[in-house]
Amino acid sequence: MEKGKEIAKFEDLNKRVENKFVQLVKSEEYPLEVREGVNEVMNIISQEKSITDLYPEELAEIPISQSHFQDQCVQYSQHYTPHKKLRQALMEMQDRINALYAAKTGQKKAVLKVERIKFEIENLENELLNAETEYEKRRWMLSIAEKEVDLEEAERGLKDASHLIKDAMLKVVHQKKLVERYRKQVEESGLSYEESEVIYYVMYFTKEACVQILSGDFNVDRGTYGAISQLPKPIRMKILNNISFMKHKVREEGWSQDQDYLFKVYWDKLVPKKTGPGEFEGMKLTEHLSFNPVKLLSDDIEMNIYEDQEKD
Repeated sequence: MEKGKEIAKFEDLNKRVENKFVQLVKSEEYPLEVREGVNEVMNIISQEKSITDLYPEELAEIPISQSHFQDQCVQYSQHYTPHKKLRQALMEMQDRINALYAAKTGQKKAVLKVERIKFEIENLENELLNAETEYEKRRWMLSIAEKEVDLEEAERGLKDASHLIKDAMLKVVHQKKLVERYRKQVEESGLSYEESEVIYYVMYFTKEACVQILSGDFNVDRGTYGAISQLPKPIRMKILNNISFMKHKVREEGWSQDQDYLFKVYWDKLVPKKTGPGEFEGMKLTEHLSFNPVKLLSDDIEMNIYEDQEKD
């Protein structure tokens, strides 16, 4: 009988704490249309619902971060070679995998936090039942009430953590498909990464110059020319020829308001030509780099090199 009274006192304490919140909300004099909304929110709060309970269908489709469409338009369309797109996709893949691991860890911690608080409440309830003085009973009741608040918060966090895992998982799946797409494009190009860099920088500076020609006073600024001057002569001359060609076409066709039109229409004319194996515009890439690009980052190749050294 005594235990039943103590539990009743504890439940009464929880009700008094909850009523404080209700009284605080009701003390405000809201207009009628606002009051209806407040009542709906109060129902949500009283039932301990989270956003995943309120909008499960919407959250199943709408990602927490940017959309897949935005990923591709913003992250990849700015690159001029599949190698650069693949590099970007791999970098983003690492971030997505890290986000998934973080979500997984967060969900585990949330589960353990809920279980720990439940265990602590059980211990406190035992202390309450064994308390001999009114002071001890009140102390344990307050401790239990505080832990009940912590439990409510932890259970809401667990719901959110579970949704984060779903969102992060879908991001990794989508990113993996992008990596496979650009890997295929790299293979189809038949170019090494260093060879594709020649194409990238020619097209990058050509586009930069084109933007300046069409948006400024028909000139390219000194900073751009300074950067172009750092490139090897055959590649530098290709870009300068592209700039002359673009100026001529702007005067001839009068496309003064569309910065991308000429660049896209004359892509085949502007892109550097491969004049031999590993050679662009008459320049052998290996002569400029002073070495043959090799895949040194492969574990297998590193092991083979080490084994060869051991044999010697």
